[in-house]
Amino acid sequence: MAQLPIVILAYFFAVVDFAFKHALIVVPLMVAVWLLLFVPSRTWASIRHAIAAPLRRTKPVAKVAEPRHRELAHSR
Repeated sequence: MAQLPIVILAYFFAVVDFAFKHALIVVPLMVAVWLLLFVPSRTWASIRHAIAAPLRRTKPVAKVAEPRHRELAHSR
């Protein structure tokens, strides 16, 4: 358990080392992700709808059977 902080630091410095070695990829990617924060939520909703709409069922969903009044009266 005492080695956990050492492992966390090792992973942190490995990520930092990777970022410096691949700065031409990492920096534009970070800027693009940062710019995505400014996209309005309404736009995200329309993008999600455009992706999910073709994946939805085309068949109508079966309705839940309505309760029978006689069974409800006997259960009281």
